[in-house]
Amino acid sequence: MTFAVAGFSVFFNTFLVKKLPLVEGIVLIVHVCGFFAVLITLWVLGPRGQASEVFTTFNNYGGWSSSGVSTLSGLLAVMIPLLGADGAVHMSEELRDASKELPKSMIWTTLVNGAMGWIIIITFCMTLGNMDEVISTPTGQPYIQVFYNATQSYAGASVLSAVVIFMAMFCNLSITATASRQLWSFARDHGVPGDSWFAHVRRQHPLLLSGHAHPSLRSDRAGTFP
Repeated sequence: MTFAVAGFSVFFNTFLVKKLPLVEGIVLIVHVCGFFAVLITLWVLGPRGQASEVFTTFNNYGGWSSSGVSTLSGLLAVMIPLLGADGAVHMSEELRDASKELPKSMIWTTLVNGAMGWIIIITFCMTLGNMDEVISTPTGQPYIQVFYNATQSYAGASVLSAVVIFMAMFCNLSITATASRQLWSFARDHGVPGDSWFAHVRRQHPLLLSGHAHPSLRSDRAGTFP
């Protein structure tokens, strides 16, 4: 599955990159709808935990030397969604009025996704059920077990899990897109080994094709026309 998702991300960003804005628009809709689908399902069908247990009980299931180290290690997973806002920076050369629109995008992404993440993580912890049962689930994925415990349905748990997997797949697609732009920028400025190969752009600039390009644009240097 890991290699398949990685391969899909590279394939899409290589051959179907023109469809990226459309796909990301669709993914945004799935993201919002999936959030409410999971949230409402857990609120209505999930078991109810005690607030004192949820917010004051700490378990070191990772075998770390202390609960403090375990907590710090666990924070990495929940911080990753908030770190994704920097991905827009690597796409800035493709934005109109980037100096204005880019900061707005990063701020709103952090605020909205941060709020959604805060709500869903509290909901998830409150409807987690028995921690030991969830950790030792035969599915190998605790979140799938939580969905099954709430819905008591293989179909329901599968649909909710599919939403999570779908979003993870297209998150990787976007990460690959931003990483490719960053690599290209470094290569254009001769900052990586093999820069001439990475910075080479095969498509000609549309102004060159029309024959009305300014002389300063008439260049065959690799990476001149992104």
